[in-house]
Amino acid sequence: MPADNSRGICVEIMGKQHQFACPADQEEGLKQAATNLDVMFRDIKQQSGMASNERALLVAALNLSHQLLTANNKIDVCQQRLGALAASLKAAANA
Repeated sequence: MPADNSRGICVEIMGKQHQFACPADQEEGLKQAATNLDVMFRDIKQQSGMASNERALLVAALNLSHQLLTANNKIDVCQQRLGALAASLKAAANA
């Protein structure tokens, strides 16, 4: 990423400030991702009573990974359906 297009963005996660390099056009996404992670982390700590920040953060990361895999699987299914529909439309147009 070009140096002139990125900035240091400060976000709060687990009650601490963290700075990350981020392209200027992705700042809002990084802030939202950090907020989402922080909320998930805090919810896990509160609901489970976990004392370890590291363990709660690991559970949050696993939850996010599972959500991503689920979303990717849904996208794959939708792409397959769209491909089948496109093939049906093409066949109907050629008939």
